Amino acid sequence: METIENQHQQVLWYLINRNKVALMDVIKDSMFFKFQTRLSELESEHGNLTIKVRKKFTNRFGRESSFLEYTALDKEQLKKLLKEMQK
Repeated sequence: METIENQHQQVLWYLINRNKVALMDVIKDSMFFKFQTRLSELESEHGNLTIKVRKKFTNRFGRESSFLEYTALDKEQLKKLLKEMQK
């Protein structure tokens, strides 16, 4: 696979190479804060690419909060899209 050249390609890379993706994991891994924004841009252009599941947790102050966990709908479709973007 070729080098990742932009944030849209980085979103696709995470979805292809991980079973489940959460924003906090992406930030810890690569300080990529705009994951959800870039995913939203991709989905508005190419249709729904992920399954989104809201996960709840209690934060350190005792308040309930939530985050989204993303799973790729079709990894083969994402691989084709990434390959097209890398041309």
